[in-house]
Amino acid sequence: MRLIALAALTAVLLGACETSPKLVPMEPAAFETAVTDARSSWHPYASINAFAKMAETQTLTPVQRAKVLYERGVIRTEQSIELPAAIDDFQQAAAIPENGLASSDIEQRIGVAQAKLNAARSRLAGLQTLPEWFDDKVAIGEVSAAAERFRNSGLAPDPYDAGLLEAAGYLCRAPSGEGQRWEYGENTAHLSELKWCETGATS
Repeated sequence: MRLIALAALTAVLLGACETSPKLVPMEPAAFETAVTDARSSWHPYASINAFAKMAETQTLTPVQRAKVLYERGVIRTEQSIELPAAIDDFQQAAAIPENGLASSDIEQRIGVAQAKLNAARSRLAGLQTLPEWFDDKVAIGEVSAAAERFRNSGLAPDPYDAGLLEAAGYLCRAPSGEGQRWEYGENTAHLSELKWCETGATS
């Protein structure tokens, strides 16, 4: 009786395997459109999020995955956002066999990211204004610490930093007229509908 039951269970499991939908990678045209859309997001940090979502939710070919990692690394490097992660992106892309990328280009970009990272760390060892410190903390990948200090300071972030904080989930949209009251900073027009999120990062 046990043998019959085991045989029946095996048949069910094999049938389930046979009927499981086959994962199909994104069509080339759809992939290129998604890459273009991610690149053109409203803020570089939003672009980083878009590429992360592609990597996590889409079925990609090895070449497509390498390109997603590469593109995310490019944005991080060009904008000096999370430079250690940028280096990791490039290294992961390079480790994918037949990735379609030029190894010399990846090596050069890793060198640029590393140089920017070293410079940011050096600046953090000296005296800085809060906005300068914020930018360099973001560069070395400590976005949470940067956001927390900015929040505690009462200083209004400039449009670029406000966009980064919103995309990273630290600033949230508020109804008109209910935005954050900023203790310091003259130009706050871009913050009229933004406030600090109640529980920190929401992403």
